Amino acid sequence: MVRGAGKKGADDLTRFMQEIGFPPAKQALLVQALTHPTYFEGLKQEIPEDNQRLEFLGDAVLDMVVGEYLYHAYPAAREGDLSKMRAALVCESALALLAQELHLGRLLRLGKGSAAGGDRERPSVLADAFEALLGAIYEAGGFMAAKAFVEKHFAPAMDQLTRDDFEDKKSLLQELTQRETGGGVNYKILSLEGPDHAPRFESGAYRGGLLLGRGWGGSKKESEQAAAAAALASQSKWLPIISNK
Repeated sequence: MVRGAGKKGADDLTRFMQEIGFPPAKQALLVQALTHPTYFEGLKQEIPEDNQRLEFLGDAVLDMVVGEYLYHAYPAAREGDLSKMRAALVCESALALLAQELHLGRLLRLGKGSAAGGDRERPSVLADAFEALLGAIYEAGGFMAAKAFVEKHFAPAMDQLTRDDFEDKKSLLQELTQRETGGGVNYKILSLEGPDHAPRFESGAYRGGLLLGRGWGGSKKESEQAAAAAALASQSKWLPIISNK
């Protein structure tokens, strides 16, 4: 499935098709879904054969299926909360985790530089591949096939959502500190690692000079959300120190 993979790559693809019930007659769609744009670097392609168009389609199908499921599963939820629920479920990190569970990384067709740069494990690449796969399933088997695939992989998470799962972690932490101390939270970049094309940020969430939590992410925003989540998880340790009550 990857450059130079030969028979093993073909066997891996066949096995994967059987695992997800993908129709063999539509194999070309699956190959396209697993083809990263970098695979064609240096080649002239009049018609795009990478996974970007299928990713666009899969994104739309995913929003529709998850939205419909949540609409019926949470009849008392307001539109704003339903939107937050869906956003939490289909975020990059969640899709990347599902892609890892399906071992999509090893099946991806990547350019040599992309493969050498670690794109098989990059969350953004894996999340895009998952959406492209869903787009291919929709094209190959129709809406019901795509719906069944989404519900198989998302239903457990959709059925067990709590406010902490879908509410913005920075907002929740801000509300908590405002309520308990009358003050807010600020964030600082603690460290930066990795190459320019794949940086890793570490942020700290602070109340005054007290570090409440720290977290990593592929962007400043992601690392701040991770720091806020860590602070919320450890609030029993720091809240008594700063509480006015």
